[in-house]
Amino acid sequence: MKPPAWRLDAAAYSHAFALQTRYRDEDGLGHINNNAVAGFYDEARSRFMQHIFSPKNGLERVRIVTADSYVRFMGEVFHPDEVLIGSAILRIGNASFQIGQGLFQNGRCVGICDTTFVQATEHGSVPISDRLRTVLESHLVKEA
Repeated sequence: MKPPAWRLDAAAYSHAFALQTRYRDEDGLGHINNNAVAGFYDEARSRFMQHIFSPKNGLERVRIVTADSYVRFMGEVFHPDEVLIGSAILRIGNASFQIGQGLFQNGRCVGICDTTFVQATEHGSVPISDRLRTVLESHLVKEA
């Protein structure tokens, strides 16, 4: 199933992170291997989460755990060209939220990733706080 057109547009994402590909990430076919691509999403997601959970947002002590992550490969990624990973909030639930990402190289979307996170304590999930919800809403994806 083809993703909606807005998912293929870098402008739809509220946060962008550029990352240089590395020679060591190439596989025998001459493109960046799938594990490295997943790592690109992870690095960009980490930067996005640092932005969301910065002290200025008053969210330093929130425990968030990954519940699910799905990567869709839509094109090959090549070294030495850098990639741009766009990140934004796709959905906010009662105790969870979903980050959507697009991976772009040379202006072309070559993949998307969706990751669901849950706000939790040691006893299980808890409803998302009003403060966290407000911050997440400010980063909702910009659908066309």
